[in-house]
Amino acid sequence: MTLVIAGYSYGDFEQESIYFASDSNITQNNVVMVNGFKKVIEVPIKMQGLSFSGEWFNDYYHKSKNDAVCAIAFAGSTLVAQHMINSIKNHLTELYPWYRNGKYILAMSCEGSKQLRNGDYDESMFLPRHINSLINADYISDVVEHSINAVLDKARKHTSMRNHFGAYQAEFLLGIQCPQDRKYYLYKYEIVEDPILEAVVKKTVIRRNAIAMIGSGKFKQDYFEKVVFKEAFDNRIFTKNDFQISSLTHEYNSFFGTHGFVYAGKRVFKLLNEVIDYENSTRSNIIGKPSGLFELQDGILKRVGFER
Repeated sequence: MTLVIAGYSYGDFEQESIYFASDSNITQNNVVMVNGFKKVIEVPIKMQGLSFSGEWFNDYYHKSKNDAVCAIAFAGSTLVAQHMINSIKNHLTELYPWYRNGKYILAMSCEGSKQLRNGDYDESMFLPRHINSLINADYISDVVEHSINAVLDKARKHTSMRNHFGAYQAEFLLGIQCPQDRKYYLYKYEIVEDPILEAVVKKTVIRRNAIAMIGSGKFKQDYFEKVVFKEAFDNRIFTKNDFQISSLTHEYNSFFGTHGFVYAGKRVFKLLNEVIDYENSTRSNIIGKPSGLFELQDGILKRVGFER
């Protein structure tokens, strides 16, 4: 099983980031199959390049440079989750710029009918200013949702997902810094039962005054989330706008430092390790160390905490 806790954090000089505090156990029937499994990964986002000869469009080509980077955390059936992660990677690394009805938009790799065809296009079209504005957090969150649903669509052709729903249960967290407004966004995806399609993805936007958790059902109950806030944030929910910072000394006042989302990731990581220690002391191996604290900031996912 798994426990990943994610949210927004603020560090020195009010720098915002998204943190992920994660265990690393893969278990079956309380038996540890492997530990040290990385459950938070960096996923590149790439638009395909456009090859022109004058005004003639030749084809798309793969660029080596990333246009953006996002972070994905996952929990649930490892094999199914890994398949969905691969689907997310494939979709996010093959986005195709195109033009229709007076608008520049992006098409996914599975949307062949929406990709440019060979032909003449005016030299004033497909300039960097047209292309660079296409990727935003909302669009990326939709692509991730589509990528997970694409796996479920294929699975429906082979088996009854209603009868085998547990095998397809997985959860994901998406963290991204929007290339357009430079703000951070956090999304949660759950595979839920549906009366018609049997299983679909439910997407939730995580607010800045909230946290997100995925993993074992034991940690999804309201009381546990309240414990997280009480222990890590003194049971108060604030954003950085609720406090004042001295512009001369760059020091946080004591109330901000104690109760705000300053270094929230570090406090949640401490709590995560306490929960792991408690679970292991009761001979429960559903979560375990080594644990990691990851931070997405300025387009880079870094491991900033580790405990064996």
